[in-house]
Amino acid sequence: MPETTFHIPTLLTQADADAVMFELQDLPCVNQADVNLHTREAWVSHTGMIAPEDIAAALEAAGHPATPRSA
Repeated sequence: MPETTFHIPTLLTQADADAVMFELQDLPCVNQADVNLHTREAWVSHTGMIAPEDIAAALEAAGHPATPRSA
């Protein structure tokens, strides 16, 4: 399974982290996710049916621009 880490500079509060986690869990083809408020990163395990750019686009649409980095 592909794994991608995203840098999300708008993660400032626990509410932000919770909102990002909700968005990630709601996406199809995402198996697991973890959000780290302190490093402002999210780790996502997903199938090849969804590209990291698509995950980043969904987070941006939710108000949290994300930059993908392969894990």
